[in-house]
Amino acid sequence: MSKVAIVTGGSSGIGKEIALKLQQEGYQSVSWDLNAPDSTDQLPYIQCDVSSESSVSEAASQTQKKYGDISILVNNCGLQYMSPVDEFPKEKWDLLISVMLTGTFLCIKNVLPQMKANGFGRIINISSVHGKLASPYKAAYVAAKHGVHGLAKVVAQEMASKGITVNTVCPGFVDTPLMRNQVAHQMELNQLSEEDVLSEIFLKQQSIKQLTQTSQVADMVYFLTTPSASTITGEAFNISGGWGMGL
Repeated sequence: MSKVAIVTGGSSGIGKEIALKLQQEGYQSVSWDLNAPDSTDQLPYIQCDVSSESSVSEAASQTQKKYGDISILVNNCGLQYMSPVDEFPKEKWDLLISVMLTGTFLCIKNVLPQMKANGFGRIINISSVHGKLASPYKAAYVAAKHGVHGLAKVVAQEMASKGITVNTVCPGFVDTPLMRNQVAHQMELNQLSEEDVLSEIFLKQQSIKQLTQTSQVADMVYFLTTPSASTITGEAFNISGGWGMGL
């Protein structure tokens, strides 16, 4: 029987790429998401609000009954809201923290009993370079991502003797439809070419002036599930063209 791999937010974007990669490599991928994946992707899907303990508990129970014990968890759900701190709406702060930090905690909490019982587990959090450094107007996002890094290190230490590793992947700017829409908006707003928008705005802090591909993120996640990564835990890996180098 294939090992079961949960990808939160696996119905689109980076999450979908990860889920499809793991499926291609022989895992039974299951997306936990509020939205169903495109029917052409043929990805199993369980509706789940990761910020709700009851919803996560139910998703874990359904997954175990239908597909078997969970061996891989990829915490990928994320969202963004930008505002100066003194104008940041508390409801937006609560939303971002509840999805990206509390949601990560709840998903880990609910899969650990299965992993501990089997003496094996791989937990990979999709964070961001913003889990290591800051940018203006992203208070909740940066706080949540920093929190994920701290949580991952705690769980890595607690589970080191149980056959369970916990690592974090930190992309920079990734080539997704959402990213391309942002580029197009900046091209129109600033009357700049696509190349100039990328190099002067989005990729200014990167040494390599290229967007990261979703496949690169998925490949890194897959590697962290393999036997070759069995002694890697508590680490956070940048995929960011050199942005955040040394952190």
